[in-house]
Amino acid sequence: MSVPSCRFLQRAAVAALALLSPLAGQAQVIGEVMYADGFDEDPSIQADLDSLQGAHTEALQGLFGSGGPAVALTITYVGKGRRGEGDAYEAPVMGTSSTPSPGIGGVSAFNPDTGNEFRIQMAGNDLVDIEAETARVGRQNPAGPNGGPSPTDDPDSPVPGRAAPKAWSNNSDNRVLRSSLTEGTTSWPWRAIAEHSNRCTGTLVGPRHVVTAGHCLYNRTSNTWSSAFFVTPGRAGNNWSYGRSRVPTPGQFTWYFTPWQWRQANPGGGAGQYDLGIIVLPDRLGDQTGWMGYATLGNSDLQNALVFNRGFPWCNAVDQNGNARTDDVGDDPNSGLTCVDRHLWGDASSCSIGNFHDVDGDQWARRFDHSCDASAAQSGSPLYTYLNGVPAVIGVHTTSLCNKTAADVPCLPTDQRPLRATRFTPEYRAWISYFRNWKP
Repeated sequence: MSVPSCRFLQRAAVAALALLSPLAGQAQVIGEVMYADGFDEDPSIQADLDSLQGAHTEALQGLFGSGGPAVALTITYVGKGRRGEGDAYEAPVMGTSSTPSPGIGGVSAFNPDTGNEFRIQMAGNDLVDIEAETARVGRQNPAGPNGGPSPTDDPDSPVPGRAAPKAWSNNSDNRVLRSSLTEGTTSWPWRAIAEHSNRCTGTLVGPRHVVTAGHCLYNRTSNTWSSAFFVTPGRAGNNWSYGRSRVPTPGQFTWYFTPWQWRQANPGGGAGQYDLGIIVLPDRLGDQTGWMGYATLGNSDLQNALVFNRGFPWCNAVDQNGNARTDDVGDDPNSGLTCVDRHLWGDASSCSIGNFHDVDGDQWARRFDHSCDASAAQSGSPLYTYLNGVPAVIGVHTTSLCNKTAADVPCLPTDQRPLRATRFTPEYRAWISYFRNWKP
């Protein structure tokens, strides 16, 4: 088995192939992993390696120029992943860890067209340098169409006061339909929020760069990668204003990325803290919609911020076992709401951030609890706030902790923030910044 080790050097990209055994490093990878008999026997593996290395080289040259710093990148071939075309169900509730977990050790890179999976690793100091330069040139910031100035529109404010720190824990749903019934959503920044037809939500943070939940891309229960779905920003039923992107589009550049631990059977500290996904789309949808920024905020800043969530809840949803969800829009008998499928919904007011969980090696909590009303298919939807008047995503919704089905653990009055999100820690923000430079 060939394990390619790639290094970007000043003015040149050099790929060195080393013959190493993959078994020790890959023993815990879950899912259907089928090692090829020889690296050269499947031409798609080499083609994908070239694609990854080429994107890395182009990204660094575009960011630093042809004489930029040397950045070592190790790309290891993992195997063939099993692809599925069903809905991406919400991940089960995963426990929290009181023991700090170290860095994620790279990312899993998956090509949904070929089924090839790789592990990408980079030295932490190099990743920090890339992230700093990405911030300096403004690629962490929101932008308007074609990268122009960010619109100053703010349909989220003024809000009728901060929401009480309870969501479904008191059986109260105050979501509001945020899109037209007959036309695609054109309001900024809501138009940068995309419906995924595999029953998830994501947000454009670049012209073709989407942040979402890891389980929207890889389902740890069924051990399958999501495939053959559409990403549609500003969707309103069968209407949209900015096109859509088929994932994958055969022959076009499309990649998924998740923290490496999301693909391990028993990662240290539990899998939930690694529930984050990044997609580089085949189409530049953000050139029409614009895109949101992304940021890391400290605990107290998060708890004091006006935080919003908007997403595409699934009407009459069921879980993986066919049990009806009981937290859909309209399931609250006092809300007076009627669910409209594949439309944008969100709370009438801002929501609040509560407890923090799963501290990384740098003492940043990777997850937090929140009070935004959310249900099935809002996985991956943005938790965002306004910084200097423009929107910045600070995390993605991943799961509801109670009251999902009639058989689920009931929410109690003490469950003030019964929903959980993956937070953009500095480490996660750095990886988002790295891929934000791919095909910018």
